[in-house]
Amino acid sequence: MKLKERISWLMGTVQQSLFPHLDECFPAPLTKREQHLVKVLELIQIEKFVPVTASRQWLGRPTKEREAIARAFIAKAVLNYQHTSCY
Repeated sequence: MKLKERISWLMGTVQQSLFPHLDECFPAPLTKREQHLVKVLELIQIEKFVPVTASRQWLGRPTKEREAIARAFIAKAVLNYQHTSCY
């Protein structure tokens, strides 16, 4: 499947199946920015690039938290947040 066809198929799948499910799970519908973030996260699939084992790791975050951290970095870039602090 060509890249253009794959992206078109993925965006159709996201809009037809994922967005309705997310709208059911949350009390308010997703904003346009949040929908854009969901599309980017589904397209990139950053989890495939995050190592799940760390045979020589002794510093840093536990491996089970790395996927969430990677998705948070993508969200920060897409939503154009300057800081990660909530203060």
